[in-house]
Amino acid sequence: MLFCGVSQEEFLDYYKDVSASIDTDDYFELMLRNAWHIPGGSGVTENTSNKRVLVTHYDGSQEIVMIKNDLGLDLKDMKAVRTRLREQGVSSVAEVKL
Repeated sequence: MLFCGVSQEEFLDYYKDVSASIDTDDYFELMLRNAWHIPGGSGVTENTSNKRVLVTHYDGSQEIVMIKNDLGLDLKDMKAVRTRLREQGVSSVAEVKL
């Protein structure tokens, strides 16, 4: 399997070597999540690199939403932002602010 032109074997070999220089598993997980924009984690391992937006719903409620698939997303293209939000199950979006 290839991901971004890198085979799974190459990926694992590279990060096996990188992990040897990382002090803790938590920091290694955070580094991987942020480098590859992988959502999730909790506490100190929670992803901090994915874009977050303020969503106002039609009922007036608001929430900060992490865009899970944000690599290559142009935040100036609100149609694309709304599409990504809809794809991850965020509905009744009245307004999106960066």
